[in-house]
Amino acid sequence: MKRIVLFIFSAAALVMLGSCNRSATSYANQLKAEKKLIEQYIKHNNIVIIHEEPAYDEWKENEYLELADYCYFHLTQQGDTTTDAITANDNLNVRYRQYTLVENADTLSYWNTNEAPYPMEYTLATVYRACEGWYYALLRMKYTGAEGKLICPSKLGPSSKDVIPYGYDLKLQVRRF
Repeated sequence: MKRIVLFIFSAAALVMLGSCNRSATSYANQLKAEKKLIEQYIKHNNIVIIHEEPAYDEWKENEYLELADYCYFHLTQQGDTTTDAITANDNLNVRYRQYTLVENADTLSYWNTNEAPYPMEYTLATVYRACEGWYYALLRMKYTGAEGKLICPSKLGPSSKDVIPYGYDLKLQVRRF
């Protein structure tokens, strides 16, 4: 009987130790690490977080608008404001550069036409399904020629099972038929 009790306690201890090791890489812990990485990136790059969207000509350098939880946007070029703002049915060509937020960032995708001769084309609805963070950014870019920077956590980024935040440099071209 003592052997059975000892075996049960030993098995329980092994299960508890195993679960402790796995909790270090649990989804919740990965999200905490992701938020910390975004916070470090913001601090390292002297980014100021604002909570109200400025007018097009009032964006200050390194001011990023908080769009959602740990998702931030900065408008770098307002685009051609003499045209109509984007609508739900417009075709949106989006060129982007995607990079990691570590100190020596790796660029993962380029907008160079040698690498991608045909830019990605979306409507606002398809952008929302593909990448919620881009959707929030493009709503603020609004015009052909607009450019912006986006800091995007994994849950608002392109579909992926990895918990990795990315930065994006975005360029928008609106195509109407």
